[in-house]
Amino acid sequence: MINADDFYGAGAYRTAADYLAKAAGRGGDDYFMVGYYLRKTVSPHGPVSRGVCSIDAEGFLTDVTEVVGISVDGAGMISAGPEDALWQFTGSEIVSMNMWGFRPSLFGHLERLFTRFLSEHGSSATAEFYIPAAVATLIRENAARVKVLSTDAGEWVGATYAQDKPVVMEQIRGLVEAGVYPAPLWPAG
Repeated sequence: MINADDFYGAGAYRTAADYLAKAAGRGGDDYFMVGYYLRKTVSPHGPVSRGVCSIDAEGFLTDVTEVVGISVDGAGMISAGPEDALWQFTGSEIVSMNMWGFRPSLFGHLERLFTRFLSEHGSSATAEFYIPAAVATLIRENAARVKVLSTDAGEWVGATYAQDKPVVMEQIRGLVEAGVYPAPLWPAG
């Protein structure tokens, strides 16, 4: 599962495919996530929301905290200020950019969690059902395990703001010029 407005890079897809090939015989609630360094996922054009990850010594996700309003401050540190609290980040934290590998068992879990979400927030025009928050709930309930895959899988590029578009276009152009992607990127017709 991925976001439609993010460019994850070919390396991230190769990492995911390699993991899936090796995990073919695993059970129904073993999932994975491709993680990225926070410093590589912020926009200079405004704040972003990120799922900040806690990972155990074996590389499994233990928690995801959805943090809104993350931006780069004047000292170059990444910070966020939800509900008047100031969170300081170094930028080397692993975050979820919503590149997940799930099995069909997820749908039953999501149905249950979304039903709960609607009963608690159904009348809110601003409440969001975050996938990382749902996954964190499953981990706390011991209903799923999530392997965090290499953060060096590739460069993430996102179009959160309209001003991000030229940066995204330039990075993709650079990948085409380097031969990572074909030219033209999309064939005519």
